[in-house]
Amino acid sequence: MEAKVVNLKSEKVIGLVYRGPNQNGEIPAMWEVFNTRFKEIINPDLTKFYGLCYDCDTPGSFAYMAGLAVSEVTQLPEGMELQELPAGKYAIFTFKDPISKIGEFWDAIYKTGLKENGLEAVNGMTFELYDERFHQTGECDIYIPVK
Repeated sequence: MEAKVVNLKSEKVIGLVYRGPNQNGEIPAMWEVFNTRFKEIINPDLTKFYGLCYDCDTPGSFAYMAGLAVSEVTQLPEGMELQELPAGKYAIFTFKDPISKIGEFWDAIYKTGLKENGLEAVNGMTFELYDERFHQTGECDIYIPVK
């Protein structure tokens, strides 16, 4: 499992948020709703759809946003929230399997992927970037903050 390391600038993301353990497929269901509502977002960058994971301090619970990058925040659609993707150093792992296997890929990153690449994760927001490749091949990138 190969990783690429990059330094990112911060970015604003607007989207729908789920908070909880995701035991009943709440995140895929939220993506289905978001995919019908993302056109409500003003000033979108339609090349950057994000799945943000944060607030992971409580065991078995976290926040996940299905969102879209924006160039400027002027208004939040009803029921949507704003998050700032933090600037920093990230390891990128490219996911190329069916989306149903993305959870297994996340597990593999933390079990072996970081160590194989000589990297150490730090606490912070992790995320998935769904760009034009996702619509063409199903490929997306997973970003992990690292030292």
